[in-house]
Amino acid sequence: MPLTLRELLFLPPEIAELARGTREMADNHSNSSEFYRSLATMSTWQGQAAGAAMSSMLMIAGLHDVASGQLKTAAAAMDGCETDAETVANDVRDLLNYAAEAPGVQVNTDTNQLTPPDTTHLDAESAQKVSDKVADLQARIAKVLAAGAAVDGDLAQAIATATGVPAGNTPTSLQDLLLPGMSNDGPLAEGEVRNLGPVAGTGAYPGIPGIGAADLGEIIELPNGQKIAIFGDSYSGDKQGDGTHYPSVAVPVTFDAQGRPQFGKPITGPDGSPNVLFPLPKAVAEAGANNALPSGSIQMRDGRTVMMVVGTNTNEGLAPKGGSWLVEVNKGTDLSNGRGLVPVDVPGGKDSWKPWESAPAPLPNDPNHRASAPGSVPSQISGFEADDGNVYIAADTFDRNQGVTMYRVDADQVTNRDAWQPWTGSDWGNPGDAGKALTGPGVDFGELSFREVDGRPVLSGFNAATGNVEVRVGDTPTDIFGPTTPTTVVAQGGYWGEPGKVPQNYGGYIMPGSTLDDMRILVSQWNTETGSPYTVGQFKVNPHD
Repeated sequence: MPLTLRELLFLPPEIAELARGTREMADNHSNSSEFYRSLATMSTWQGQAAGAAMSSMLMIAGLHDVASGQLKTAAAAMDGCETDAETVANDVRDLLNYAAEAPGVQVNTDTNQLTPPDTTHLDAESAQKVSDKVADLQARIAKVLAAGAAVDGDLAQAIATATGVPAGNTPTSLQDLLLPGMSNDGPLAEGEVRNLGPVAGTGAYPGIPGIGAADLGEIIELPNGQKIAIFGDSYSGDKQGDGTHYPSVAVPVTFDAQGRPQFGKPITGPDGSPNVLFPLPKAVAEAGANNALPSGSIQMRDGRTVMMVVGTNTNEGLAPKGGSWLVEVNKGTDLSNGRGLVPVDVPGGKDSWKPWESAPAPLPNDPNHRASAPGSVPSQISGFEADDGNVYIAADTFDRNQGVTMYRVDADQVTNRDAWQPWTGSDWGNPGDAGKALTGPGVDFGELSFREVDGRPVLSGFNAATGNVEVRVGDTPTDIFGPTTPTTVVAQGGYWGEPGKVPQNYGGYIMPGSTLDDMRILVSQWNTETGSPYTVGQFKVNPHD
């Protein structure tokens, strides 16, 4: 399939990223070669076995030298491709500027097609000028596409040099080059997980317009079919805390042919703007909160989405000291009207806000630290309406100090938190009773995503005990943590720089359109020491079911 004009415009930075990554890989191989040579040179081993070991180390060093040389050659070729691609991109820009001049001709950069102006009202000479311009533009488009195809072919050869794979089978992105076997192509084997890389925040391209650092990104659907991603604290810079702060932000999202999200311009604004996503209720501010963050959603069959929101203080960590409340996204929702999403009303003339119930939980560096009290009302949720007319809600606390509890409520009462029935371990209890954790002792959870997928209850989320984002497929909502319920690790925690690990991961939101054979999950990652990366990546998984 030929490249589009839009792809040609954005090709230079993509090639630059490939070249940078390839050069870094070459340096890594050079360093490895030096390491093995130094081992061989400095070794004090004696005897026949020592000689064999030394030969092996020198052979490994030589292999690293070969790989480094190939990668350096490939990187140099990619630099040339970038220069040529920039020339092509400039030609595209000139073409588009020329098309915009009178008489203006519209150019669809996604299809490479032209739409000339209506000439029925023009005289013959003016109409001929339009016709000549269209013909000229068509010729220029053909020329620039041919130049783009040549660059694409040269790039394929450069990548083939880097990988040793014939050009027809070479990777076409930095992710495929650096993470072989982690592509988006082909069906998933049972239990297989693929990391498709960042889609929003640090390192994501194209990411969110105007936002370079973001987390969470749970995707909800409006009754009209439009999909919105709800991100938490987000920033205009490329790391946490850098630039303009968005205290939660709504972003429109569509999906490309490979199922990767494509984000539009944010609908809601940053701190101080008149259209923040979650305006702080009076009670929340009075409790000491200055920030509002999303804490999960419930998917209803009539198209509504009920979301939980918590109030935090940006100077005091993520404790939900401002309490929690529910908001509703429905057919009347207009996120651009400046009103934001406000607490829903419940029977009795009150809203859904609940205060934070806390208890002392001293830490070594903070003896006055408090955490959610045992048995306190949930401050983080996720759920769905089932075909039996009930809504099933998995819940825990926003500060990750409790296990997962389960609630049931009639669909008509979903926004009335006083009507939620907790699972007691053997039956559904009375509203207001404390729920029994489905997780074992000491197994606390964070973010949750509880959805019905292919008729089965599926729970994805962050297991604070293991440091992993995990997904479980149950037969009923209450057996989601049963002894026979399989668990698939989506993102495994670890140390920064540890191969195959996703350190400081969290989130785990199931994306719309997921199936049990191909589940798309959004996983956040935040290096809390450096602030970067602060990002959202897409994973796909075929969970054990």
